[in-house]
Amino acid sequence: MFIDTLGEVYTSMSRNKLRICLTGFSIAWGIFMLIVLLGSGNGLMHGMNDNFASIMDSKVSIHPGWTSKSEGGMTEWRRVELDMNDAEYLHRRFPDLVKKVIPEVQQSVTINVAQNYTTTEFQGSFPEHIDQGNYTVLTGRAINDNDIRERRKVIMLGTETVKKLFPDGEDCLGKWVTAQGLSFKVIGTYKRKTAVRNMPTIMPFTTCATIYKPDLKLSRIELTTQNLHTVEENEAFDKALREVFARRKHFSDTDEQAVWISNSYEEYLQMQKVFGGLQYFIWIIGIATLIAGVMGISNIMLITVRERTHEFGIRKAIGAKPREIIRLVLLESIAITLVFGYIGMFVGIGLTQLLNTVLQSMSDSGSELGMAFKDPTVDLSIILMATAIMVLGGVIAGYVPAKRAVSIKPVEALAEQ
Repeated sequence: MFIDTLGEVYTSMSRNKLRICLTGFSIAWGIFMLIVLLGSGNGLMHGMNDNFASIMDSKVSIHPGWTSKSEGGMTEWRRVELDMNDAEYLHRRFPDLVKKVIPEVQQSVTINVAQNYTTTEFQGSFPEHIDQGNYTVLTGRAINDNDIRERRKVIMLGTETVKKLFPDGEDCLGKWVTAQGLSFKVIGTYKRKTAVRNMPTIMPFTTCATIYKPDLKLSRIELTTQNLHTVEENEAFDKALREVFARRKHFSDTDEQAVWISNSYEEYLQMQKVFGGLQYFIWIIGIATLIAGVMGISNIMLITVRERTHEFGIRKAIGAKPREIIRLVLLESIAITLVFGYIGMFVGIGLTQLLNTVLQSMSDSGSELGMAFKDPTVDLSIILMATAIMVLGGVIAGYVPAKRAVSIKPVEALAEQ
């Protein structure tokens, strides 16, 4: 009996192939778009979380600037300089909030290997800077305490610099790189976990300071902070930092140009709010797309029932029960929804998995896009739930016109043309 019913459903669907395919496309498109939209949102969220993974303890970068206001009889546009005394003072001034203080010196240079030249930024760093998670050592090793203590002329190259200096893919470990008449040995290569365009060439802090910054004027002070968990707490800490430097360097504490303070964790918290809103927006668009698909199946079932009213009248006249007619219409509605719903689901899953594979490959090669957009996949339970909602919508869409059809008396149904 059930097999016969399925045969009738198939015959009915075969008579209206174009109409059903167009309606089915709207259903498949609804499921497909929901998966793609949610996958895109997840990809952006995962990329953001990975990019900010190294600052989950909060990092604050302090850069020297130029005063834009006069203060205490001193003129504007004075250069504000940072030194080791400032770095040491911050640790004493904020013992409960500052976990680590890492000073940096930088120098822009042109380096070469044979006839291959490139411009890079020499960054004098400490081992703690590498260990914090901003960097992933690919080959060789990182800067260590012996390099710092002995002022060794060793460097770590970023992936982009390696490609420019060794375009033929030659192993760069142990090779010597020349910069303004000085030679430096390559001890390792690295990539940044965060998506950045320019990766500096890392060397021991003491080496860079001795050669390029003998006055120990710092290019940046990086703080790893703790016990700061909200935007308000981080903003208050930024304000306190500016007031400290305003007193030490004699500029107005409202002068934001004198010292540049960048709080990455504060940016992370704000981005979390933005992406939270984006997720809600994506769900609204996705649900609206599903509703459009349900409306499509509702319309096709209304037309189908209208065209088959005469047939249903004959069925009732020869003894068919109303529930049998309703079941026939519902099965057709469910069949259309399931078939095209699964088509949209499999195409959507396939596309997100393909994108995930491509982006993973790009991330491994150091591509910015691959780092900023990761794992654009959707949880299978969400996909199945969306498909179930679509099927439920198809049942409702088929039941309403079917109930109306069986409520018509056989004589009236037979009179329908």
